[in-house]
Amino acid sequence: MKVELDGLSIIERVHTQQTTEEDGILIENSELLVTFNNGVGVRKLTERELSDHDSDTVCEECWISYEVTEQPSTLNITPKKKHFTNQCQESFWLKINKAQICT
Repeated sequence: MKVELDGLSIIERVHTQQTTEEDGILIENSELLVTFNNGVGVRKLTERELSDHDSDTVCEECWISYEVTEQPSTLNITPKKKHFTNQCQESFWLKINKAQICT
């Protein structure tokens, strides 16, 4: 997804992913590093358990965090860190913040 707001665009995206096993459970970890043309850098970390069974849970538990890793001195981005325990929380927060930016 490429979003451009007032000339803002992604100039670099680095994604790494690995799967490990802990106590017989497969754990998927991913890291996404994004750099924007205004000098801001953001890291997104995601961890989720992989299972063979279908879950009835609409928003399965996972761990998602965002962190501003770089920013120019002319910007004051808040919050610097944000954590979620499922994708529904993340989606809702992103949707609300996008709506606030557009108004």
